[in-house]
Amino acid sequence: MTDDERKIGPVYRVLSQDLYATDMHGDEIGIRQDALWRSKSRQFSSDAEIIGQIKETERDDPEKNLPDMKKTGFIVRRESLWSKRDDKLERRLVAKLFTNSGGWFATIEEMVAEELANSYASDEPLMSFSVITDDNEYLTHIRQMKRGRITTENFGFFILGPDKSFQVFRIEGIRASAGDDYRVISLSKNQEVAKIDSKFGDVGGEFEVLVKDPILANNRWFCRVLQCFSVVIKYRMEIKSKIDEILKSWRNGERVIQQHRYEVSLLGNPRKLTLSREEFEEI
Repeated sequence: MTDDERKIGPVYRVLSQDLYATDMHGDEIGIRQDALWRSKSRQFSSDAEIIGQIKETERDDPEKNLPDMKKTGFIVRRESLWSKRDDKLERRLVAKLFTNSGGWFATIEEMVAEELANSYASDEPLMSFSVITDDNEYLTHIRQMKRGRITTENFGFFILGPDKSFQVFRIEGIRASAGDDYRVISLSKNQEVAKIDSKFGDVGGEFEVLVKDPILANNRWFCRVLQCFSVVIKYRMEIKSKIDEILKSWRNGERVIQQHRYEVSLLGNPRKLTLSREEFEEI
């Protein structure tokens, strides 16, 4: 399909991240069920708590109606890094996405040190995340940016394409929206290629990714990055408040935050993984 043939506008794929209002749900009841999920994937850690389900639907022909949504997976949060931290300033959000059968396919991790550095430099709380997927060995960084005098939230990320190409995207908060809604804009032709609708009708919240580009609707990397981002929308205000409090207390000499070793592990030299020994020595 050429760029001229790509009909951007109709929704080709919907991915819903429905966060439960309570801990009582069918995916996780009892220790035995936890053990079952851990036996299927090492990514389901001992501190994992299932917090939501994933539903989706898609179509190839924009003239046809979208089929009914079907449950395709579930969402996990690492509790030892979040709710089980007595000190809220030490919290670090890590969420993972799994298929119905328990296969892991994506993780989003809050990058606290980077958040503090960017927020201190910008004089306002700015969030930062890294996404890991089973599609490849590359990290995708989602970073909140300060964009002039614009008051809505803005995040940037990019994904790699064939033949050394890459695509750049902006996740932009929608002004005067009823909830925390976002549009996803591609640098190519400055087009809106996706949208995130947030629904806070219940305690948990539902966050729908609506992909409007037929090519990107079939790009698993792109879709999984947006799925992961949609999960952290629920925690935005908590994270921003935490960043503000840490900066204030650190500036006043009241405390110093330690970086978690899992976060440090994401800062390793990536060239050791992607370049040959000869290339690495030439840099």
